[in-house]
Amino acid sequence: MLKTAVFFVAAVIDAAILTSIVSTQIVLHDIKGFGLEVSFDDRLDATIHDLVGLAAPLLIIIGLGFLVALPTARYASQRLGGRSTWWFLAAGFLSIPATLLIIRFFMGLTVLASARTWTGMFLVACCGMAGASVFVYLRTRFGRSLIADV
Repeated sequence: MLKTAVFFVAAVIDAAILTSIVSTQIVLHDIKGFGLEVSFDDRLDATIHDLVGLAAPLLIIIGLGFLVALPTARYASQRLGGRSTWWFLAAGFLSIPATLLIIRFFMGLTVLASARTWTGMFLVACCGMAGASVFVYLRTRFGRSLIADV
């Protein structure tokens, strides 16, 4: 159970870091669209600033999404069959967009500016899938039977 919790935390941290970096770069790309110059140093400073500033909210958002998605993937794999890896990757892919859409529905706000477009939402979803792939890798590498504890 403890190992599974460590796998889960590693997946959430990975997804949060990637989501922060991708979101920052999308916003900076949009700024360039206004005709403003964005240097490499500006990109690096903004990325570091967002990694620190967005850490807590993203860890909570992604953690809550994964807390629902990963056990659901395990359940779906057991009940519907198929490779559990694909279920976990799909769950990771869908978890962050679903969480952001639920927040938007109930609170009327978009937590990530980068997720306002379909492209941004797709890239954020890919970050969720990358986080889930870390979970799958750790689970496969250090003990497949441990997933029953999720």
